[in-house]
Amino acid sequence: MRRLLLGWLVLALAGCASIPAPIQANSAGLDYARITPFPDSVVHALRVDLQTVKLSVSPPAERGQAIDNMPSAAGALASINVSFFNKEYQVRGITISDGEAWEPVFEIARSPVLACDAAQHCVIELKPEKARPEWRNVMAGTPWLLDHGRQRTAEDDATCKNLCAMVHPRTAVGLDASGRFLIIALAEGRRPPVLGLSLAQMSAVMAQLGAVHAINLDGGGSSTLLLQGRSAMERPFNEPALRKVANALHLFAKPH
Repeated sequence: MRRLLLGWLVLALAGCASIPAPIQANSAGLDYARITPFPDSVVHALRVDLQTVKLSVSPPAERGQAIDNMPSAAGALASINVSFFNKEYQVRGITISDGEAWEPVFEIARSPVLACDAAQHCVIELKPEKARPEWRNVMAGTPWLLDHGRQRTAEDDATCKNLCAMVHPRTAVGLDASGRFLIIALAEGRRPPVLGLSLAQMSAVMAQLGAVHAINLDGGGSSTLLLQGRSAMERPFNEPALRKVANALHLFAKPH
């Protein structure tokens, strides 16, 4: 474990309501902090160096499992939930796991993606039409949080009141301006007084953490963060066990 990159947090959290709690789990290329950007909020923030940390989306064969039961999570530095899904655990939006495309999928055109090639050059596309041949790991969400630095507002959230404007636990991913760093944030909620964040608030958090492009992933009871195989988030009061989900994003140390 190495010390947290304090320079990142001092810069990223200059506009937030409090300083981060002590570090719990860091590794080469991955920095983590637990922060309080708004009153009665808890957000788990990760900055991932895509040059030293390997990304992997769990395979279709593991759909419908809690993340801590997925074999693909073994040895991961961190794992988070990813896709929205239906009762059959079919995923929303273009989804690819280490080159294996998920089929069937739904709502492609309305589901922005984070997509990475084999060299982990990653992009966020807000209106994808189809997968590119070079994409190897792709995860989709909805809606957008940051568009070339533009943040969501309460007016944006008003167009989807339940999903966007109401406060919920959240999971989000984004990229910094260089494209080298993946920014991840997960907000706790549904355990008073910590209720969660709106998407406009989540957008502000991602911007403070250094992202310029970002999308919202599945949230609510699905929001899950494992650090070295152990759950790092307090669960909603009415859902103490980890929820079964469609898939997960795992972060691994690249071999030297």
